Amino acid sequence: MSDAVQPPKSDTPMLTRRRRKPLNARTAEAAAWTDWIATAGFTALLALTILGPSMTSENYGLQSQIRMVGYLLISLAALVALEPWRRPERLLVVPWPLLVALGWCWFSLTWAIEPSVGLRRLVLTSLVLWSTFALVRKLDLERSILLVRGVLVITLVVNFVVALTNPAVGVHAVNPNGFESDLSGDWRGIMIQKNYAGLTCAMTIMLFAFHAERMHLALRAAVIVASAVFLYLSDSQTSQIMVVVSLIVGGIFTWLAQTKGRERLAPAGLAWVLLVIPAVLFVSMAIDNTPYLEMLTDPAGFTGRTQIWTALVRFYADYPLFGAGYGSFWDLGPTGPIFQYAKGWVTEISQGHNGYLDLLVQIGLPGTLLVLFATLVWPTQRLLRGGDHPVRPLAAAAFVFCLGHNLTESMLFDRDSLSQVFLLIALAWLWVASASDVAGAPGPRVSLPLGRRP
Repeated sequence: MSDAVQPPKSDTPMLTRRRRKPLNARTAEAAAWTDWIATAGFTALLALTILGPSMTSENYGLQSQIRMVGYLLISLAALVALEPWRRPERLLVVPWPLLVALGWCWFSLTWAIEPSVGLRRLVLTSLVLWSTFALVRKLDLERSILLVRGVLVITLVVNFVVALTNPAVGVHAVNPNGFESDLSGDWRGIMIQKNYAGLTCAMTIMLFAFHAERMHLALRAAVIVASAVFLYLSDSQTSQIMVVVSLIVGGIFTWLAQTKGRERLAPAGLAWVLLVIPAVLFVSMAIDNTPYLEMLTDPAGFTGRTQIWTALVRFYADYPLFGAGYGSFWDLGPTGPIFQYAKGWVTEISQGHNGYLDLLVQIGLPGTLLVLFATLVWPTQRLLRGGDHPVRPLAAAAFVFCLGHNLTESMLFDRDSLSQVFLLIALAWLWVASASDVAGAPGPRVSLPLGRRP
C-alpha cells in the first residue's frame, strides 16, 4: 500500500469542474458578445442615416414607421451592449450640455402648435442622440472610425454605380419648379438630392485625410480623389466650401498637436465669443428685422432660399422667445404656420434650409442658444484645452463642417438627418479623445467608466 499523499477530493463533480471556465475567460466572452452587438447597432445606425432621405421621399408613413422601429432596435442594441445591469451609470453617456439643450426641446412641447407631431419627431431625435453616444463610447475610437469609413466607402461606390449605370435615378433631371430648378445634371447617386451626396463625399474626404496614417497612402489618395470627383459632379456648393474650411481646421489642429502636445492652447472661456456673436444677431433680429429682410429681397438668391428665410425671419420676429414648439413648423398641412408667412412652393417644402433659423422658429432664442452652446461652445472649449490625441483633428474638422453645412441646410437637432448624426459622432469622438488626453490612456473603454464625464 502506497504511503504517497493523495490530493484532496473536490466535492464538485468532475463534469462540472471541466465545464467551469475561469472568471476572466467568461468576462472576455461577455465583452466580445456585447462588442458584436455594439458593432451591429452602430453599422445599422449609419445605414439608416444614409438611407433616410431615400426612405422618406415616397410613402412617408410606412417608411417613417420602418425607420422608427429600426432606431428602437438600435437603441435596444446599445442598451444591451452597455450592460447597465452590471453598472447602471453606463447609461449616462450623453454630455450634460446636450442633455440641457434636448431638455428645452422637450419643454417646448408644452406650447407646441402640434405637440403630437413634435413628440414623434423628438422621440426619434432623442433615440438617435443617445444611441450615437452610447455606441461610440462602447466601441473604441478605432473601431467606430473604421465602421464609419467602411459605410462611407460603400456609399461612394454605390453612388458612382447608380449615377453611371442609371442616370435617371443617380442624376438630377430637369425640374422647372421651385428653388431646385438649376439641379439638372447634378449627380446624386442613391441620395435623392445632390446636397446629401455632397455631404457624404465631404465626410469621406475628412475620414481619409485625418487619423488614417496606418492606411496605405495609395488607398487613401484613391478614396479622397474619388470622393472629390463625385463632390464636384454633385455641384453641392456648401459642401465644397465647407470641406475646404474643415480640412484647414483639421490641419491646424494637427500642427498644434505636433507642436504644443498637451499644452493648453487658450483659455476655455474664449469659446463664449462664438456664442455672443449669434446671440447679438438673433436679439437684433427680434427687435428689428428690417435690415435682415432687406438682405433677402432677391427672390432668386441662394437658389431661392431667400424666399424661405424671409418667412422664417418674419415668424421669428413675432415669436422670438418660444417659437412654434419643436417639430411644429414644417409638414403640418394647411394649418401650419408657414402658410401664414409664405405662399406658393415655399409652403410645400419640409425645411427652412438654414438650421439656425429653423431652430429659432421652433424653440425660440433661449433654446437655440442652448443648442449652440452644446454643439459649438462646449466642443470648442475642449479643443482649446489642448491635447495630442490623433482623433482630435478629425473630430474638429467634422464638427466644423456640420455646423457650417447648417447655414444652407436644416439638419441641426433634427432627428436622424445626415449632418446631425455626423455631428453627434464627431462630438462623441472629441469627448472620448479629450477624456483619453486627460487620463493619459490610449482609449476610454477600460480607463474611464462609460458614465463618468471627465
